[in-house]
Amino acid sequence: WREIHFYWCHRLMHPWWDRKLGIMDGDVGAFLYRHVHALHHKSYNPGPFAGLSMHPIEHFLYYSVAWLMPIMMSVHPLHFLYCKFHADIAPIGGHDGYGDPAGNGDFHWLHHAKFECNYGVPWPINFDRIFGTWVDYQEFNALGGKLPKELRDGMAERRGEKGIDHTKTE
Repeated sequence: WREIHFYWCHRLMHPWWDRKLGIMDGDVGAFLYRHVHALHHKSYNPGPFAGLSMHPIEHFLYYSVAWLMPIMMSVHPLHFLYCKFHADIAPIGGHDGYGDPAGNGDFHWLHHAKFECNYGVPWPINFDRIFGTWVDYQEFNALGGKLPKELRDGMAERRGEKGIDHTKTE
């Protein structure tokens, strides 16, 4: 539940189509990113404590993983405590920027560095792979620090830049 909740809350706060759009254009994600989630993304090269560096509205959404279930149905108090504790400590490893044997957060470092990839975690369901936004850190390094061409093309298409040569972009 926690990882699924994280993906969808996090994806909600990123532009759905284009960073330049706003709430009046129907892109709630661009609005939330600009006014809420951008604070968290000021950490382009995040460390362990960047994980909980968030706007208060983002904290409200992020911690809804702990309080949402008890509001909707009867749950054991340990379920609440587990979700709250996990939400408190998981960002430490997720933002350390290192692969195994450290926190295995190298994929999320890419999200902070490149913005439009790796919104969630690869387990239990890799929604990024399903929706075409997954970038493997080893593949990124093998490409000389560039995103795969398919992802760059998809990002350009969402921004209305179809047909522009992006071979020189990062």
